[in-house]
Amino acid sequence: MNRNLIIINLTIILLLAVAYISGYYFLNYPLEFNFRYSLKESGFEYFPAILAVTALITYLVSNLSIKNLSFKAKFLRIYPILNSIILLFFIISFGTELIKKQKELSEKETEYGLQAQKDIQNDQVTLSYAGGFSIPSYNKSTLSKIRDIRKKYGVIYTNTGCIIDPIDLKAQKKYTEIVNPYLEKRNGKGWEDKMQKEIDGLK
Repeated sequence: MNRNLIIINLTIILLLAVAYISGYYFLNYPLEFNFRYSLKESGFEYFPAILAVTALITYLVSNLSIKNLSFKAKFLRIYPILNSIILLFFIISFGTELIKKQKELSEKETEYGLQAQKDIQNDQVTLSYAGGFSIPSYNKSTLSKIRDIRKKYGVIYTNTGCIIDPIDLKAQKKYTEIVNPYLEKRNGKGWEDKMQKEIDGLK
């Protein structure tokens, strides 16, 4: 009996650890899941403290007289119950947050999809990029010519800054999926290289 209780305890602790680590991914959805990164960022070093608290509570309760059971028998029965409550709390909390993030992503994708259709109708597509990519220093005249070249190809480039919202970044892919075929049909294959050559020719 004790052997089975020990297995149950270890199984619940394992599930609790998985839920704790996975919580970081759920809270930061739709970032791609990376176990090592999630382990580091989840603050797993605090996980033993959770087990210690539930163990302390179990220890105190196990000292009470319950059906003439031994201390060990009471401990092995009460400990998994408390950890299961914590596990259920994690599942509900992280699951609720995941559903919220998925709904937000869906709304953003719809928004970007409608914007893409509108931009295609106006023949002026906006391509966004986040930090790390900057336009070299040009004078006002050259910058105006660059804008004219891009306008000829039906695109405007905007820098969204260094702060990246995972949901917005993921939703932008919906916009790109819609406008890329349009731009290729409008400008021909390899249009970006051709456009860049024209811009480089201004130097």
